[in-house]
Amino acid sequence: MRFRWVWLFVIMLLLAGCQSSYWVLEKDRLDEVTDIKMYVNDLQMHDDVKGYQVFTISEGKKMVVVSLGSSEKDKKLEVSGVKYSPKETTVTVKRKPAPKANEKNPYILIGLDKIEGDLIAQDESGDRFEETDYQQ
Repeated sequence: MRFRWVWLFVIMLLLAGCQSSYWVLEKDRLDEVTDIKMYVNDLQMHDDVKGYQVFTISEGKKMVVVSLGSSEKDKKLEVSGVKYSPKETTVTVKRKPAPKANEKNPYILIGLDKIEGDLIAQDESGDRFEETDYQQ
């Protein structure tokens, strides 16, 4: 009987360690993050901006906004994965066809529990996005 409880505890620890360390914020929840909403509005006005910008949100968590620029307004972004190493955090996104082009500058809002080392934002081909020069 005791062995079953120990086994259950080990499984719970393993499952807790497998939890995702990122999430995608739905665009209709932008009102919850004022600074990011202002940045996204700027992205739609200055639709030539392509790259990423990092924001600090509640409790020290981070929000990475990746944008494609107007040349890819027929695309949308999805997260392929987030990898951590002591030297860097790599966020990989995938371009997908958008059912309808409703944004001048397509973007995605990726929340991270933490950023370890340098942040790298890239697509699945390994092409890196540059950090934008947005001033908060």
